[in-house]
Amino acid sequence: MVHSITFRVAPEHARNRAAQRLTDFLADRVSSTLPHTSYIPGAVSYPVKDILGPAITRALKQGFAAFGKKMKGYLTDQAVVLAVESRTSSPVRIPRDPGTRMHPDIHGLYPAGEGSGYSGGIISSALDGRITAKSVAGMPDPVL
Repeated sequence: MVHSITFRVAPEHARNRAAQRLTDFLADRVSSTLPHTSYIPGAVSYPVKDILGPAITRALKQGFAAFGKKMKGYLTDQAVVLAVESRTSSPVRIPRDPGTRMHPDIHGLYPAGEGSGYSGGIISSALDGRITAKSVAGMPDPVL
């Protein structure tokens, strides 16, 4: 969905992410310009709320406003809200024992992360890798 919206808005920027300045997102305005972001394909101005939907938009606005009250300088027109990256799951899931996290038939193989089919993004892959590494090292799993 994210890619199709960006493609409809600006076909020449199909790999870019829809984005708004944080202050514009909070005020329901489309950004006339965007500051440089670290997202390498780039960003194109588009109302991010149209992608996220009302419930997520409302929660983000409340969270940004609350955080802005606690952290001076957080609510700035230099901050950019980028639309979500679409996610695809691994088409396969490598088997692993839920207790040891080791493959049931290949001793010493510990499937972990996105390619193994147990996570789908940076954060979930990092957590899956950390828990699996602790299992390999014989440490107890952390309570999450």
